[in-house]
Amino acid sequence: MSVTALCLLIAVAWGVYEYSRPHASAQDKKTEFIITSDSLYAAFTADETGADKKFMNKVLEVKGVVQDITISDRKPVVFLRTEGAGVINCLMAMDSATVYSALKKNVTAIIKGKCSGFLMDVNLVDCVLK
Repeated sequence: MSVTALCLLIAVAWGVYEYSRPHASAQDKKTEFIITSDSLYAAFTADETGADKKFMNKVLEVKGVVQDITISDRKPVVFLRTEGAGVINCLMAMDSATVYSALKKNVTAIIKGKCSGFLMDVNLVDCVLK
């Protein structure tokens, strides 16, 4: 086997491992910011670069009203309403049954997750209900 083929095999194996590795939820991680969905969205729309520096890869507890709950790639996604045009998009680390039994539309919730940035909406990953 050539060195190039061996390197390619190692790279593919690493990629498969990283893709399939389960994410750790934010449950046991220290909360760095407690904020409302309106304030978080406003921070990103006012100064995306500044908000990235402040919130990116930080664990947040976000309080807001549930606008919708959907499933994406077999994981529940909770959308928290904001006063702006977008939402706080929370990719949950919990199973769908737990999320659907605990949350309903138009009810206030607190969701803890890691901020992964802004792309029309503020995105949180590895989220749990608080």
